[in-house]
Amino acid sequence: MIVPGEVLALMAALFWSIAVVIFKSLTQKISPFLVNALKNTIALVCFIITISLLKIPLLISFTGQEYTKFIISGLLGMGIADAIFIYSLSKIGANRIAILNCFEPIAVYLFTFFLLGTSLSELEIIGFIIVIISILVISHEKDQDDIDPKIKRQGILLQICAILCSALSMVMIKNILDDYRYKPDGFDLIIWIAVFRLFIGFIASWAIFLCLKNKRKLLAAIKDKVIIIKIITSSVFGTFMALGCWMMGQAYIEKLPLASILGQTSLIFILIFSWLFLNEKITKVRIIASAFALLGVFLSNYF
Repeated sequence: MIVPGEVLALMAALFWSIAVVIFKSLTQKISPFLVNALKNTIALVCFIITISLLKIPLLISFTGQEYTKFIISGLLGMGIADAIFIYSLSKIGANRIAILNCFEPIAVYLFTFFLLGTSLSELEIIGFIIVIISILVISHEKDQDDIDPKIKRQGILLQICAILCSALSMVMIKNILDDYRYKPDGFDLIIWIAVFRLFIGFIASWAIFLCLKNKRKLLAAIKDKVIIIKIITSSVFGTFMALGCWMMGQAYIEKLPLASILGQTSLIFILIFSWLFLNEKITKVRIIASAFALLGVFLSNYF
């Protein structure tokens, strides 16, 4: 039985939201850069097992130019962007990150406009402006009692950088994915590309971690059984299951823009989960910013 693409997109948002909340709790105990390296490692093992069960070849013939784009895309998206994301998450919290992440579809549109020559409609431009308003709203929230303003500004700027890196990493391989999407073995090829990008991210994330001081001391923290369980759970839910459901949702959903909108429902899930499990506040300002962000994504994608 084929699960509807809309359901898969919602499952991806739910699984990612669970992972984000666990990632945040982990960064209170261990280095966010170690969290990134470990989640990429565990997810890579899960995906290698999956492609083996699906009998997808471990080596596939692509052109040199395509491989170069996959490597740069994996380095930017799964290595650098994810490292910055988890670091920012450790500084400004899950619900602020969730609101900022609504900027990602807009960033993708901007890069497709500048790099691929895709035109932007008036509604897409309006949606872009509304999402920017949501970022300004959350940036100017009077929450000095909750977070140091300097740390908040740094976290927001870093997360925007992470979003731009992630968006660029997707846009630079968009044409390749479009070329392979409708081939008989297209779905297998898209999964393989995702795993290869994750493999590059795995190398990059460990390279970043190994550049840190006191590596042995940071690694010693993962001896705690609770931390190990959280790392495995968040990695399986986030990088493996969420990414898998997102890829299948893209393949089976009839209206592709709807997949992007459903993906942003993670904002709602994260607001609720971070309030329940991390004791993060749901303020009026954050509700207003969330509403603006979702409206902006809806206008940019659906019409």
